[in-house]
Amino acid sequence: MKPYDAWLYAAQWGSYMRDGDHGACMYGFSEDCLPQSEQHRADCIRHIEKECIPMVRKRPADFDEDEMEKLEDLRDYLLAAPLSTPATADSERSR
Repeated sequence: MKPYDAWLYAAQWGSYMRDGDHGACMYGFSEDCLPQSEQHRADCIRHIEKECIPMVRKRPADFDEDEMEKLEDLRDYLLAAPLSTPATADSERSR
């Protein structure tokens, strides 16, 4: 998953958020879609594994048939991504 694709996909999960929802971390990305800190990375991974994946398993008819694969791709992307820095964000925006 490329950074911009990951950013767009993470934001789509916001439609399932409620006020005070710990899933707000999914909106903590700029277009480079790099974790802002190790805590941000952990929060996003936890949200994907504890909230998003179980929701897709519980209600598969509500999602695209490749939704689980996309969530796993996003999780894997976030696990491998470097942390965001001002220089990283600037270089991603210039692409």
